[in-house]
Amino acid sequence: MPVYQSDLFAQEEKVFEVFGVTEMVLNDWWGAAPRAEDRFFVRNPQITPQMIKVLSDGEKAKLSRTLVDNSVDAIFSRSRTLGLVKVIVKDVNFRRNPYNPLEYEARLVFEDPVGGMIYNWMVTDILWYKTFQKFIRENPGLLSSKLRETREMLNLRESYLVIGLTRIFLEYPGPYGGCWPQVLGIITL
Repeated sequence: MPVYQSDLFAQEEKVFEVFGVTEMVLNDWWGAAPRAEDRFFVRNPQITPQMIKVLSDGEKAKLSRTLVDNSVDAIFSRSRTLGLVKVIVKDVNFRRNPYNPLEYEARLVFEDPVGGMIYNWMVTDILWYKTFQKFIRENPGLLSSKLRETREMLNLRESYLVIGLTRIFLEYPGPYGGCWPQVLGIITL
């Protein structure tokens, strides 16, 4: 379900944060083709979301280790479209989109712990884009060294990828039931 910018704030206070605990009202999904993780976010001015707390570093690590899946296939083979996996990063790419040169395209090439498969998926994490765009502005000509450094850092530290599937594209069906896989977020502890 889409979340809009106005959903992120309640009375000018931020109510969602990465690794934040937010109390909110959700209803069961009643749309077509429900997935295990699908819920409807209830937009009600009388019952607005409230941030309870932001997890400490220790709590973040504990939660990540609890939620991690063994492999990409383990996530998608259980009728889910969202999961967390620890990977070996082979390459980090950030370049102009070949189809629209005004935009950038971010990709990660990785292998999951089971091995044997190399994935090359788009990264849609907005913080990831902002970090690299800022670096390019402040350090012209040094992007390739930053990408190499980022790959090394991801492999040295405890890092996880939040992976998921897009909505179903009937006109361009993807490999997973009409959906396309993507990296939704990068977590480094």
